[in-house]
Amino acid sequence: MNYRTHTGARRGERSAFALLGRRIAAYLLDMLILFGVLAPAGQLILWLLDATPPQTGPMIARVILWNFSLPAWLYFVLSDRSASGATPGKRLLKIQVRDVSGERLSIGRALARTAVKLLPWELVHVSAFALSTDLTRFSQEQVIGVAVANVLTLVYLGVAVATRGRRSVHDYAAGTLVRSAAADREAK
Repeated sequence: MNYRTHTGARRGERSAFALLGRRIAAYLLDMLILFGVLAPAGQLILWLLDATPPQTGPMIARVILWNFSLPAWLYFVLSDRSASGATPGKRLLKIQVRDVSGERLSIGRALARTAVKLLPWELVHVSAFALSTDLTRFSQEQVIGVAVANVLTLVYLGVAVATRGRRSVHDYAAGTLVRSAAADREAK
């Protein structure tokens, strides 16, 4: 395995952190895609069912689970598991996920990677909504939960910076790495 295949750097990339920038941009694109599709779909379903919008924290948490969390989990697991090893955002930015041997992810690795990656996101949903008894203010438990989610996000970002974008906490947990999609073609 050559340096470029190992590090994920593309030809002409001057900065060792270029992969990190592409990785962050890909994630933001994927979030835009998910929210751009799922938010209107959720509103359409409420309208078609003539349903009352959720009124309590636990009701909101259930709507988030069905309308955002489960579809997002499927999106990431199936995309990372795919032959390209990439979500639409990663494909656009020419990066992919592989196991540490350079192979396509198994369903177990893709699921583990997604579970750890989305842990802060899900912790916010549980803390802010499922634990809510009063939508006008947060309890001490909710504040702690949201704070832990934010700290986890910073740890994930810190690890990604330390590895120049190749790996974050969820990659270490699942035995995966992010690299240039060109590395896959060069390895063959």
